Amino acid sequence: SYEYPHADRLVLDDFDLHVRAGESVAFVGPSGAGKSTILSLLIGFIRPTSGRILVDGKDLADVDINDFRRHIAVVPQKTLLFSGSLRDNIAYGMPDVTDEQIDRVIAEVGLEDLVSGLPDGLNTRLGEHGDRLSGGQKQRVAIARALIRNPRLVIFDEATSALDSFSEKQVQQAMDKVMDRCTTFVVAHHLSTVKNVDRIVVINHGTIVESGSYEELLAKKGEFYRLKVMQS
Repeated sequence: SYEYPHADRLVLDDFDLHVRAGESVAFVGPSGAGKSTILSLLIGFIRPTSGRILVDGKDLADVDINDFRRHIAVVPQKTLLFSGSLRDNIAYGMPDVTDEQIDRVIAEVGLEDLVSGLPDGLNTRLGEHGDRLSGGQKQRVAIARALIRNPRLVIFDEATSALDSFSEKQVQQAMDKVMDRCTTFVVAHHLSTVKNVDRIVVINHGTIVESGSYEELLAKKGEFYRLKVMQS
């Protein structure tokens, strides 16, 4: 459970979830349901008011948080790019990355078209905040940046919510590559982006109200079905 200081109610109430290594899990639900709080707990920004978070059987409170975070990559809603080269943006914080590793992640997230269209390829400077790139291209660069770290856990926080449908599809394909490689958590507003996850967890008022695959939850015609109809 979790309660923010000076709040009058629990944001998460007896939230209980077991995730297998390599599984992809999406959290969906209305605004204020507790999705962002779950991510903050996973990353270690906050600790549960009561209960524990276990990672490989170890209480996260007893783990060196900086060592733990070295195994995590986060792809946020708005990607932070700087005015350096495309290569520098992908390899950010990883000075020993090889060209072969860069080429591999570029292929995995489908950025070959971007690289081939830039005047100096990987060495092209992107401009302030990556202003030479579209929103979808920026997000795929962010996913390449995540993969180059070879993480064990990747978190997508509303990674497609600000994109048009074409860019969203391209980013979704890149996300699928990540889900094939490591444990993945997704917070999504657009429910079409969670079709391929192993499990969808529907949250409301800080508790789990439904859990299952995309098809299973639609067939139940419960809370997830109601959310999907509202987006149709």
